[in-house]
Amino acid sequence: MLKDKAQVHYSTSGSRPIVELVVPHGTHLSDILKVQETISKELLPKIGPRGCAPCISGTDFHIREELENVINVDLASGKIGG
Repeated sequence: MLKDKAQVHYSTSGSRPIVELVVPHGTHLSDILKVQETISKELLPKIGPRGCAPCISGTDFHIREELENVINVDLASGKIGG
């Protein structure tokens, strides 16, 4: 993951929508809050019903920080470093 980019993963296939925000290691809380506001305004209204503008009830929202050390694994061969 790039140091200045976060990823938003979401699914609407379950009984309730799930949104996961994955941020780079060391991301400041103030930056996470800015992104969370954008997600609430732009993404959540499109994937699930809400009662009011700031409300995210009915949607599971997870925030996860990428760990500092990452090892890539090739899924087809199971080899590390692929």
